[in-house]
Amino acid sequence: MNIVRDKVKCINTKYTGKGISIAFIDTGICKNNDFDSRIKCFYDVVNHKNYVYDDCGHGTHVAGICSGSGANSNGKYRGIAPESNIVMIKALDFEGKGTASDVLTGIQWIADNCKKYNIRILNMSIGAGITNTKDPLVRAAEILWDMGIVVVAAAGNNGPQKGTISSPGISKKIITVGSADDINVPENDIGKSYSGRGPTKECVIKPDVVAPGTNIISCLCEDNKSNNYYKSLSGTSMSTPIVSGAIALLLEKAPDLKPDDIKFMLKQSCHNLECSPNRQGWGLLDIENLLNREVVYVRK
Repeated sequence: MNIVRDKVKCINTKYTGKGISIAFIDTGICKNNDFDSRIKCFYDVVNHKNYVYDDCGHGTHVAGICSGSGANSNGKYRGIAPESNIVMIKALDFEGKGTASDVLTGIQWIADNCKKYNIRILNMSIGAGITNTKDPLVRAAEILWDMGIVVVAAAGNNGPQKGTISSPGISKKIITVGSADDINVPENDIGKSYSGRGPTKECVIKPDVVAPGTNIISCLCEDNKSNNYYKSLSGTSMSTPIVSGAIALLLEKAPDLKPDDIKFMLKQSCHNLECSPNRQGWGLLDIENLLNREVVYVRK
């Protein structure tokens, strides 16, 4: 994560995401020193257990990229927003799979409890291969957006062909994140070029922004048999929480920002990688530029 922080220019910022709650719809989360006491709520849609756990590991890894303190690594693998709060909704099973109904249940729970836990951001490092914006996942994500919650979704790993953005990332409203690491890989190199590409069926340019996504080191469940605290994973699932963390930093700086304001400021601050918008969106996330810009309020 220290390399990732350098790539997205998150080195000398004074912001840590403190006081900002980020919801994750994922496989769960394990207790880990990197999360200390910041797991504010755990809601299990799948098995209805009333304690914190992650029988897959994906959710723990994703949460660490965004919100891990790096306590187990002396700060080396610190997340982007290391003092942000975590609200984990387990809607995926031990294989990282789930049903649309379980994800929708999780989204409804967030809508019902967002004020209680001060949820400002929803990280969705998940995706379905549905390309129609009438998909209930898209509609539900957009309802949260209209409620004032910034929804950040993965572009998916079905690239490099055009039109391979996953749902709900196909939504025109929400922020969709691709991987920056395969931008310079030839599109016919299927093994290395995986990030979902636009446009959508409605001819919307996607993703909106890209961030590192290959060989990202983050939290591992502490009860694993290897006695390691971290592991490396790749995919747009890893890129997405980097952007969610950046948004938490921005909200700490300017808590009155609305989702449309944040999307506009992201667009203005990204670093253009000089390739197709349907590969890079606005470009590579640049946190330093994002936080140093004048706060802009977009009012409709």
